[in-house]
Amino acid sequence: MKNFIKENLVLVVGLTFPLILILIFFASTVIPKLMSAPPQYEMLFSTKLYDYQNSTDYTLDFSVKNQQLMVKVKKRENKDINYDLKRLMAYDAKTNTVREIVIDVPNAVASAVNGVAVLHETEGLLIDTTIVSPDGYSLDGPNYGGSGGMVGGLFGDGYRNSGFRLKKGSIGYKIPNTQQHYYYNQVQFIGWVIKK
Repeated sequence: MKNFIKENLVLVVGLTFPLILILIFFASTVIPKLMSAPPQYEMLFSTKLYDYQNSTDYTLDFSVKNQQLMVKVKKRENKDINYDLKRLMAYDAKTNTVREIVIDVPNAVASAVNGVAVLHETEGLLIDTTIVSPDGYSLDGPNYGGSGGMVGGLFGDGYRNSGFRLKKGSIGYKIPNTQQHYYYNQVQFIGWVIKK
């Protein structure tokens, strides 16, 4: 065995060096995540659902005022023009799940003052709209361009869309695309749920 290694040193180094690099990069991405706490605050965001079979009578726009989630409801002039339906979503990194918060649109329309209503579905929640959550995470957008090189390509970096994630330093939690009809490339950050 020693003779083989001496005679084929370049071959041995050529085969083991990439494996050592892979192990180093794997450890540098996995170990920090295992040693840190996941994001403690749910993140609210909106996205669009393209439904070509059903249109809607209203458009919805979400905002936060006095730490309460508000919705601006506007009657659609021509409901055949646009089929994109804005949806309210919540991402919980502790369980790595995304859920839709279904809006009762008729109730929102009935309770709206000047077209703006407090959402009944999120009444008890306090929302923080700062870019960085109280525990230090922020929303990081998809990577559409740039090259991560050979090593970056091995770990999913580079030219392909890597999706949205919550990041804190080198730690990242990818927001799963659990519902195929939602287009998460149109994520709009709303805020962090700091109290339920």
